[in-house]
Amino acid sequence: MKLRTKTIIGIAVIEALALALLIVTGLQWLKSSNENRLKVGTNQLASVFAKATRDAVLATDLAYLDSFAESLVSEQNLAYIRITDRNGIELARHGDYTNVDTTVSPADVTDDVYDVISPIQVDGQLYGNVEMGVTVNDLHVMLSQATRSSLLIAIAEMSLVALFSLALGTYLMRRLDVLRKGADKVAKMGPGAQIMVTGHDEVTRVSTAFNEMSHSLAKAQETLAEKHQQQIALTEKVTELAQVAEHARDVIIITDTDGKITWVNPAFENLTGYTLSEVVGQSPGCLLQGDCSDLEIVHEMSRKIAQKEAVRVEILNYAKGGESYWVELDISPVTDSDGEIVRFIAVERDITKRRQVEEQLETALEEATRATKAKSEFLANMSHEIRTPMNAIMGFSELLLEKSMHSEQREQLELVHKSAANLVTIINDILDYSKIEAGKLSLTNECFNLKEVVESTIDLCTYQAKEKNLPLVMNISSKINTAVVGDKGRLNQILLNLIGNAVKFTDSGSVSVNIDAEALVGKTRFHICVQDTGIGIPAERLPFIMEKFEQVDNSATRQYEGTGLGLAICKRLIQLFGGELTVCSEAGKGSCFSFTMTLVNQPAKSPTAVNQDHYIADDHRVNDVIEHKKILIAEDSYVNRLLIEKMLADTAVELLFAEDGEQAVALYRENLPDLVITDISMPNKDGYEATADIRALQEINYPWCPVIALSAHAMAEEKKKSLALGMDDYLTKPVNKADLIKMIAKWISYQEKKEKRKG
Repeated sequence: MKLRTKTIIGIAVIEALALALLIVTGLQWLKSSNENRLKVGTNQLASVFAKATRDAVLATDLAYLDSFAESLVSEQNLAYIRITDRNGIELARHGDYTNVDTTVSPADVTDDVYDVISPIQVDGQLYGNVEMGVTVNDLHVMLSQATRSSLLIAIAEMSLVALFSLALGTYLMRRLDVLRKGADKVAKMGPGAQIMVTGHDEVTRVSTAFNEMSHSLAKAQETLAEKHQQQIALTEKVTELAQVAEHARDVIIITDTDGKITWVNPAFENLTGYTLSEVVGQSPGCLLQGDCSDLEIVHEMSRKIAQKEAVRVEILNYAKGGESYWVELDISPVTDSDGEIVRFIAVERDITKRRQVEEQLETALEEATRATKAKSEFLANMSHEIRTPMNAIMGFSELLLEKSMHSEQREQLELVHKSAANLVTIINDILDYSKIEAGKLSLTNECFNLKEVVESTIDLCTYQAKEKNLPLVMNISSKINTAVVGDKGRLNQILLNLIGNAVKFTDSGSVSVNIDAEALVGKTRFHICVQDTGIGIPAERLPFIMEKFEQVDNSATRQYEGTGLGLAICKRLIQLFGGELTVCSEAGKGSCFSFTMTLVNQPAKSPTAVNQDHYIADDHRVNDVIEHKKILIAEDSYVNRLLIEKMLADTAVELLFAEDGEQAVALYRENLPDLVITDISMPNKDGYEATADIRALQEINYPWCPVIALSAHAMAEEKKKSLALGMDDYLTKPVNKADLIKMIAKWISYQEKKEKRKG
């Protein structure tokens, strides 16, 4: 049975029951009310009749009573009327007086006559009775008509209710049918279908709920589909990872949160010799680590694992058979969706061979470092040992060249002096290249004038150029800023090498030094080119000309001598300056060596700034500056003491000589010299210790004086060490007379200026 039919029947039954109750109740009320009204009216009428006949009864006026009874029956629609005296004797009667029963109610009479009796009284004294019967047929007719009308109304009402129920059911079913069709659509096409929502009643709310449910189901289905795809992808990934883990060359260990093994891959079995069944439930550390495993690493691993942290270490493990092997170990915690750690995954890579190679490389590196250090120390010692006698050779030859002598003797002595200078240059090149190989070659910073450095370098090469009648010129714009900060000595070394090579390899033509510059913010970029018209370089040798021990001509019959280190050193030095050395050359036509370097401009100097370079004495005033000054010389070599004495013989200085550091400190304390020149390597007490003692005395109350190192140690580290330990300047053996006197004059002048400022 359809819902619509059920709805109509239900409404009809309810309506029928309601109508039946209403009709029965109404008819009952109608019957009861009419009976009461009839009963009251009849009794009142009988009472009125009793009063009307009272006098006639008392008078026994039978004619009046008969006439009165007759008129009442005919006019009042009475079935009968009977008047009796107190003894029940009938006085008058009209109508059908049969089946009289005054105890029956109007509704219960069977003869359609309601019988009543009313007494005739005077002052409470009974004189007779009036009996009458009222016809109740009209009441029955009225009740019958009322019943029939009620039934007709009920039938009409039921019909209307059925009609309206049908319409309502159809309306409701149509809206419910929309829900049904929506449900069918969802069943066929899946969640997400929407239905039209109208009205503001419960069906509307149900329709809205249906749409929301359909939408929620659609989203849930999408989520489930995504989850399903993710699950499929995860399953595929897990399968893939399982295959990878199974076939991985690295060891994979999975443990629970307590660090107990739950699974290992075949690589673990191959590396350690343990099977999966042997290791499940065991701790990897207890199983694999042994006596030689680093305890600090083990403890650090345990600490990080206890704190649920990732671990990455290299550690020594042991296989089942006792063989040791090195592994690179990565331990990572695995968390669930709530961030809780559920397991640990450890990946071990066998790095035994790599560690062996590293150990071999480390050993080789240590050996190479020791060899390099030994070579450097050997070269430094050899340089020191060579420079000490070379100082005497060059110094005394220089002093002899100042004297007048035969031209042939002078020429021979000049050759001796020049050869010694060449030997010193070779020693310097060897030392520099050893620094390059050791990675210890570095630059210092000092203020200088680049133009002056170039000019001084050209002056050094002028003598050789004049011997060949070669013009040696410098081209530089006067507008270029040449007051810069950098390593003056290394720049001089580069220029001396390039200009010296140009002069050496050029027999005719000219040699020029061309300098261009570009002004930058706070800096100047210089482009320096040394150009000659010499023998040039063959094209096949150009790519190698700057390599160590390479020369234009490497044959045994070569015309030009040299170590083949100069250009290699220049290349490295220029790289330290941030530039690059390039060469353009053509055999037989000459060469052009050029390089760029960027140097910081000198800052503007304050008029009150103190710089000892300002106190370098002019050559014409040298003797005046150092005259009568007391100079302490600490030198263990008699030859070098004699050389210094001869070099300073023409000056009016007072010399004090000490053969070791102890004597030097004692002479300083006794004589308070104006300047101290000390060797570094001396017996009993070296130059560093002597300087420290002198500075300690000056801290007490002794007057300050400059201390200058004069040493055969040519390494830059020695100069830095000397300055760091309290010395003021540094001279390297072999030293020439002019440099020695200028150094003395520089610091004597500085000391005097310093004392004047204090005064």
